[in-house]
Amino acid sequence: MILNQIQTEKIFEGPGQSHLSTYVLEISIILIITFIFGYLFSRLLISSHKREMEDLRRENEVLTEKIRLLSSESKHFIE
Repeated sequence: MILNQIQTEKIFEGPGQSHLSTYVLEISIILIITFIFGYLFSRLLISSHKREMEDLRRENEVLTEKIRLLSSESKHFIE
């Protein structure tokens, strides 16, 4: 009985109870909110990747220097 009293919209059968401007407004709000969440999430990911990339760059420099030193030592050992 209660289910019969609820006004449900049947979007495939024709227009609902609200005007088109209401639907456009609802969709616009949904899109704006998802854009804001996506932007904030991407900024969070980018900042964490930048820190990780900087750490890897430093590690790469240290390892390159070690290779250079070992290479120069091996040249002296061979001679």
